Amino acid sequence: MKLTKKYIQGSLLSLLLAIMAMSCEDFAVGEKLLQKPPSGDITIDTVFASADYTRSFLYLTYGTLPYGVPTGYNCRNAMRVNILEGLTDLNQSCVGYGGVEALYYSGLYNAGSEDNSASKDIGSTKYRFTVRPGWVGIRYSWMLIENIDRVPDMSETEKNRLKAEAKIMIAIHYVEMLRHFGALPIVDHSFDPNETDLPARATLQENVDFIVRLLNEAAACKDLPWVISAAESDNWSGRLTRSAALGLKTRLLLFVASPLFNSNTPYYEGEASEKLMTWFGNYDVKRWQDAVNACEEFINAMSEGGCDLVQSSEYRMAFRDAYYTRGTSEMLISCRLYPYTNSNSYLLQSMRWGAWCPTKEYFDMFPMADGSEFDWNNPEHRENPFINRDPRLYETIVIDGDKFGSGVADIRKEKADDKKNYPKGANWGQSGVLDSHSLDTGLPVRKFALDRQGEFKNRLMQWPILRLAEVYLSYAEALNEANGGPNAKAYEYVNKVRARVGLGGLKTGLNQEQFREEVLRERACEFGFEEVRFFDLIRWKREADFTKRLHGINIYRRKTTNEYLLEFTELTERAWQRPGGFSSKWYLSAFPPSEVNKGYGLVQNPGWE
Repeated sequence: MKLTKKYIQGSLLSLLLAIMAMSCEDFAVGEKLLQKPPSGDITIDTVFASADYTRSFLYLTYGTLPYGVPTGYNCRNAMRVNILEGLTDLNQSCVGYGGVEALYYSGLYNAGSEDNSASKDIGSTKYRFTVRPGWVGIRYSWMLIENIDRVPDMSETEKNRLKAEAKIMIAIHYVEMLRHFGALPIVDHSFDPNETDLPARATLQENVDFIVRLLNEAAACKDLPWVISAAESDNWSGRLTRSAALGLKTRLLLFVASPLFNSNTPYYEGEASEKLMTWFGNYDVKRWQDAVNACEEFINAMSEGGCDLVQSSEYRMAFRDAYYTRGTSEMLISCRLYPYTNSNSYLLQSMRWGAWCPTKEYFDMFPMADGSEFDWNNPEHRENPFINRDPRLYETIVIDGDKFGSGVADIRKEKADDKKNYPKGANWGQSGVLDSHSLDTGLPVRKFALDRQGEFKNRLMQWPILRLAEVYLSYAEALNEANGGPNAKAYEYVNKVRARVGLGGLKTGLNQEQFREEVLRERACEFGFEEVRFFDLIRWKREADFTKRLHGINIYRRKTTNEYLLEFTELTERAWQRPGGFSSKWYLSAFPPSEVNKGYGLVQNPGWE
């Protein structure tokens, strides 16, 4: 964040030139809506003298939404060529020059890394505080709210609708940054270029109240639809709605009710903790109840129709459509920075270079197809661990022998005959590994890349920011924590998500801790590579999941009998997996020291002072 000249006091001319520079190919909401403002000299009066230019001004903010797929070598929205999942137990990065390995696995990340994150020659941090366009989106949104009433050729209904969209946009950026940094300075208007009284960092409670107020105001707008109707889907698909506002509120309140912030002790001591910027100062079960209430508010509003889990008799396709396909009844918030799969070559490149390498630990999380546990100690499971599994596994990881393009996937590694270790004449076959760096874990990724061929190319794509399935699982988790254990409703909403892919319901009779573990695992299986797991680990302060050693699976298959030989290999050690290498200060990122040193009251996060 630079709450200074570059972002808040930047010239209006620069702002408007940025609008003119963005083409329809760079960003599209719907299929026909975005149009360039005219060239030449433009002032703020020009923009808000025309409904078309005002709409384009708002649509520009949609391009600032979070986007988790790498978009270039020095992309603004992701960790260079890396992905956030590389910091979790679900995925191992094998790109030595990317931010995940260069800064985090190495243990070299510190506050100064945030000042350097804008450099393409230094590994990127996980949010890139001075590079990501979050504060730009916030400023644009406030400018629209403050000026739209003077647009002469726009109805009051549309003005109200666009104001509500802008408020949700501000809330999205605040929720995203709060999950990375804790409390932030509250920017409640578009700063004038001459303003010098920049806001200090507020408390966590003030941040939560500010975001909730914005979302409640947007949700109360009668001119903002609950969902995009079929009649509007061509031109309005992807636009923010009341379901987006209420859905985002469930994410926020679940996150802040979790132990990272909701505890009788701070996760780490320091000035920011003393000033209640990184926790509330106590534990209160009411915060879990607030999350319950938000989920129930959303679920009750679903009576308006048009919002439901994607369903299909083909379970794999139901799951794929839920996260991948635009305009479904399940997607609450999405970013469409790159309209087509082939318009972002870095998605496949980052996979080939080794940013997306699922771990054995992730492979093991997926249950059997009937919902029962997968168990390596079960002889039937070990004989062929790739069959009869949760359909989401096959859509998340490329599985040996599974359909792949016009053929089947072969992810074996080469293994020469060795009389010492294998029967004579074993003939363990030839490698068919799809991505060279997936050799590190033995498990190539399928999610987002699909088959990398026909079903992937020239396809409309999106980044799924928030799905209905997350609201359901958040509701189940919040009920469990608010009530000291799961009730019938908690089971019902977990089982709704499981039933979508044909899994049986969770085992009944679970206690609070057991149910919590099942929900967290369910979230991992449902939302892998969608930037959910990392925030689940930090909000629950899951040190054990950060520090455990992770593994790959070397897969060999005998040509003649298809018999499998599997070897589990330890993956490269991460700094926090070494004895004494983990510190709870890692749960939140540092602010750039250059920004802290400006003296307007941005208190550094504890442990990074």
